[in-house]
Amino acid sequence: MNDEIIENSLQNAFNELMPYMQNFFEDEIAFTMSTTDHFIKVVNSKNINMNAAAGDELRPGGAAYECIKARKVVSLVVPEEIFGVRIKAIGIPVKDEHEKIIGSIVLVKSLERIDEIETLTQTLLDSVNGISKVSNTLTTAIQQTVNGNSKIMTEVNGAQENAKNSDEVINFVKGVASQTNLLGLNAAIEASRAGEHGKGFSVVANEIRKLSSSSSKSINEINNILVKINNSINTIATSISSSTNTFENQLKQLKDMDSSIQNLNSMVVKLEKLSE
Repeated sequence: MNDEIIENSLQNAFNELMPYMQNFFEDEIAFTMSTTDHFIKVVNSKNINMNAAAGDELRPGGAAYECIKARKVVSLVVPEEIFGVRIKAIGIPVKDEHEKIIGSIVLVKSLERIDEIETLTQTLLDSVNGISKVSNTLTTAIQQTVNGNSKIMTEVNGAQENAKNSDEVINFVKGVASQTNLLGLNAAIEASRAGEHGKGFSVVANEIRKLSSSSSKSINEINNILVKINNSINTIATSISSSTNTFENQLKQLKDMDSSIQNLNSMVVKLEKLSE
């Protein structure tokens, strides 16, 4: 088969394929067609200029040259510096009916959109990781606060128990004071019955009654103070319990958010793989 027939065969195959090629790709594409040693057709796109023309010799390192040399389909990624945009070139060797390689067809695809997706994916991944770190920090801080509140509540409960015990002591002392007052009253009665002989005993009885009255007054003051302390303790306990419930709800929400972040992270990883 002479060169003219080969070129015609390649041209016909290429021309039949050309109208449909762009439909298969979302990215910008360009094409070349060649014999085993030179280009016979070069179709550039808006942003991809192959820096070649029909009649130019194939260059080592190019997809056309390499696929013919390797006798198989080759895929090359060319950096932005070469054609102004990063591209992926797929070289396909063309064979005749006798399996003899007679040329090549090269599809050149822009990787600009993929690069943008990769950049956006990486930005999103960095943002997700940043949010995850902040979420973990907040979760740890809130958990520590909840644990601290739990310890404080233990102390507050102990204080409440002590306050209850002090009530029992106060009641006991009140009883003693009441009995002392009664004893003083009885002593005064007996002293009055004894007349002149009971005067000294009467002085002692009065002092006992004064002591009882003073003790009762002091006990009431102490009791009022303890009531206020107990009320303050109850207020603190209520506030701590309320804040603990709030923190626990926030902790649950953060854990739910962390689960959503992990799902988002998985989606980003999948998106990153799809862009490869």
